[in-house]
Amino acid sequence: MTAFLCFWERVIKLATVGAGRIEETPGYCKAEDLANLFGLSPQNISQYTRDGILRKEDTPVGKRYNVVKSTRAVIQYLLDKADGREGKDSQKSKKLEILNAEARIAQAKALLAEEEAQQLSGWPI
Repeated sequence: MTAFLCFWERVIKLATVGAGRIEETPGYCKAEDLANLFGLSPQNISQYTRDGILRKEDTPVGKRYNVVKSTRAVIQYLLDKADGREGKDSQKSKKLEILNAEARIAQAKALLAEEEAQQLSGWPI
């Protein structure tokens, strides 16, 4: 619980350092902080960003993740994944399932045609 509170204190504070430079933007954080919040690695956060699950936004101190939007996006992604709706990956798996089914149908039709041909030529089955 302490680590979680420290995380929020770091994300939400608006501190100035030196010549009035803003240290962090309230409600936004770096990939490392987001990874810490979710218990993931920064590489996982980068992968979620590449996959379009998470988005960085421009802030006065550079590109950062909106904590609320990112949390909602990860929760939605995990809910979809649990329900079998995984976006791009599920589309690929559905296409693969269709191709496998079509291959099985073609194989069954070929076996049926072979049996019919053997029956017509007098070969025992």
